[in-house]
Amino acid sequence: MIQHFVKEHPPLRFYSETEPRLCYMGKITPEISCYPRLLHSHGNHVEISIIYSGESQYLIRDQKHIIRRGDLLVYNSGIVHDELSNIHTQIGSYFFAIGNLQLPGLRKNALLPDESSPVFHAEEDFDRILQLCQTMVDGMENQGKWTSYISHFSMLALLEIIWHVINGSVRQEPQLDYYAGIRIKDYVDRYYREPLTLKTMAADLGLSESYISHVFKDMPGYTPMQYVLRRKIGEAQTLLISTEHSITEIAQMVGYDSQSHFNQRFRQYVGISPGKFRKNYKNYITSCTEKIIPPLSPKMQKS
Repeated sequence: MIQHFVKEHPPLRFYSETEPRLCYMGKITPEISCYPRLLHSHGNHVEISIIYSGESQYLIRDQKHIIRRGDLLVYNSGIVHDELSNIHTQIGSYFFAIGNLQLPGLRKNALLPDESSPVFHAEEDFDRILQLCQTMVDGMENQGKWTSYISHFSMLALLEIIWHVINGSVRQEPQLDYYAGIRIKDYVDRYYREPLTLKTMAADLGLSESYISHVFKDMPGYTPMQYVLRRKIGEAQTLLISTEHSITEIAQMVGYDSQSHFNQRFRQYVGISPGKFRKNYKNYITSCTEKIIPPLSPKMQKS
């Protein structure tokens, strides 16, 4: 995975405080997508993923979706998702994150209502979307005088096209027990670091254990306790690649008293140890010699 963070934003002549901002963007090639990215979310931005090759099954909030070439995946801020891939289901994708997004009728950093389906298929617009994505990647990797402007306005063009794809799609109404399932899932997302059991969940939510198990498994396809474990490991992956905390500290942060137990679960779900996962990620980033958009010159800042 090559991921480019945007450190400085261009001074804009036509500026609005509510204009969305590109936080980062990048490209995942199929050969480096074999390690699954378990349950995680993005706190302060919307992330959009554009699938250009492969086919797999992703869990986004409360439903599993078969995703394939041509699909657009919209992750509103705070929406938990599970990106499943392995040696047999490799996925090629572009992704970009948008902050400071505020649309009428939606909460901040949301591109669609949270209860809406997050997967859309682009038809005649897909080639143009790919061209814009590659233009942004090329600009990040080959810095020039106008890189920050090209990235910003390419992002705005992408948002316009994706907005039309989203609003041209047929929305499905929530099914029976949907809201009960959402309530259970939101509870688990909030307390997954705690020593949860079906019994404690049932008592806190005022529901029976059998009802929780039935309704919940119908949504993401996992039992409640399977979801808890995947949520712990997904958060651990985020901490491994974005912090310098030790593995022992990360194990405790996601709710494990024993590092050996944490290591065992991590290997079970990801296929490698936490230390190997962190090392592979850092080695790959180093080998890609990731480039950050350089600070703007004083002359450009005054323009």
